[in-house]
Amino acid sequence: MSLRQINRQKTRTAILSAARTLAAASNWQDLTTRQIAKAAQVSYQTLYNYFPSKAEIIRALIVDTYVGPEDAMLAIIKNYQGDVLDSINEINALRFAQIQATDPQWLYMLGSYFAPNRDGSSSGAGVLDLVDKSGDSHCYQLLSLAQGTGQLRGDVDIQLMSHTLYCIANSAGERLIFAEANFDTLQEVLAQQSAQVVSPYLNEAA
Repeated sequence: MSLRQINRQKTRTAILSAARTLAAASNWQDLTTRQIAKAAQVSYQTLYNYFPSKAEIIRALIVDTYVGPEDAMLAIIKNYQGDVLDSINEINALRFAQIQATDPQWLYMLGSYFAPNRDGSSSGAGVLDLVDKSGDSHCYQLLSLAQGTGQLRGDVDIQLMSHTLYCIANSAGERLIFAEANFDTLQEVLAQQSAQVVSPYLNEAA
């Protein structure tokens, strides 16, 4: 990574960190991009170059919070060692750790952002679709690798299985966000549920 790329990443991180802190302490709807720029110690034009609208900022924040550390997840996929359940559990652990390390007030604000309006719509619907696709993609890539190496049966619909696994993980993530269960318990339960979905379709010789 070049020095320019490193500096760009630092600026992006500063902007998102400032937005997250301000949003957790106030109301996202009342927050302005100029306030975020001031808190991030960057000019308004600099912020605009990274995020042309407040909607783009919330989009980036939500993806970072819910999807998890993308580079680390892709590394798990790239370095796949032949045990699909272990790899799925590693990715889920990264997601959960990301959520657990996030300010509870910020998570609560995100929950309200996704909550349906009176007409049934949701301000975060489009972003939620993006998060879902990303989560599905990680599972799909791992299942595809498992199928390609013969660990997973060739007749398995991996698209359906990956979506099922992501829905289970997403539900567990929501329980963690709203403090309905602790981190360790959810990790254990999620690993068991993932195994129930995948194990019946593993080849015995794998």
